[in-house]
Amino acid sequence: MDISSINGNTYNNMLLQKKEKIESKSFEAALNEAVKKEDDKQLKEACKEFEQYFVNQLFKEMRNTVHSGGLIPKSQGEELFEDMLYDEYSKEISEGSGIGISDMMYKQLSKSLK
Repeated sequence: MDISSINGNTYNNMLLQKKEKIESKSFEAALNEAVKKEDDKQLKEACKEFEQYFVNQLFKEMRNTVHSGGLIPKSQGEELFEDMLYDEYSKEISEGSGIGISDMMYKQLSKSLK
């Protein structure tokens, strides 16, 4: 397969979409496993993972609204660094008190376990 005609941004977008599909499938698998095993701790962890994914998507969409200055174009390394930085921000936010989504999901889904 010849990828020489694919520019950096297109390639990065393809990688990000693939990563998002993997993350959403792993969340779904973790959630199904928690429900199947009726494991409270695993369910809480799956809810936190979802909140982390959700916050990460918020950061990405907010970043997409900011137009680049145009004077100096962003390199692939800078875009990769920003993605990794937002991943870490979303981990830190969800590790703390979060934004409340994981708690609401856990309360709702734990009712179905009992």
